[in-house]
Amino acid sequence: MEITETEKYCIITPLSPKLDLRQTTRIKNEIECHSAMKVCFDLSYVNDCTIEFIEYIKNLGNICLFNIPSDLFAIINCMNIDKNFDLYSSREDFLEQRHKILNRKFTVVK
Repeated sequence: MEITETEKYCIITPLSPKLDLRQTTRIKNEIECHSAMKVCFDLSYVNDCTIEFIEYIKNLGNICLFNIPSDLFAIINCMNIDKNFDLYSSREDFLEQRHKILNRKFTVVK
């Protein structure tokens, strides 16, 4: 796990391709250490996640996600929890606070 701190933000980049219970526990511990900052997740290395991670970030509240893989975005969107987070396409967009993903319509093509 890679952690980058700025004055306002703590950016957590999980380096594991799967966010399971073990990784979620590690993330919880890191967030407790940086509770005064806004927490953001760079999901560029993530391919899959378990329900433990989804439930945990759903209850976190004011967080940001960026570099979200399409499969994970679909899960977040289908569970109707995408409105709980600020979503950005890239790290640069997040750091400059521009191009926030607002229109989050998603349809399944059969």
